[in-house]
Amino acid sequence: MRLEFGVIALLVLAVGQTILLLRLWRQSGRLQRRVDALWQNAAGAGTDVPTSMLVTALGRLERQLGQVERPAQPGRSWDLAKRLAREGADIEQLVACCGLSRDEAKLILAMRAPAA
Repeated sequence: MRLEFGVIALLVLAVGQTILLLRLWRQSGRLQRRVDALWQNAAGAGTDVPTSMLVTALGRLERQLGQVERPAQPGRSWDLAKRLAREGADIEQLVACCGLSRDEAKLILAMRAPAA
């Protein structure tokens, strides 16, 4: 009795899987036809969508680049650091104000001219 019940259960599962696979196969055929139709419509439309999208993206990039601040020129931070060192700034102030590393700030302080 148990063996017969197991065989029946397996047959029901096999039939269910077969029905499911057939449905999926039919749907995939329909989807493929839809995709083909969309490609044909897009090819026959003659619109230049990719170019317009590119122009829009370039416009956005130009606006964003216009808003970005230009980084400070390297010479300016060194000039500012030298001036601050002459005025008596210490290493921590040079690091904070000029964006220098501690070693660079030490070098600036070592190179500063003695106050007259």
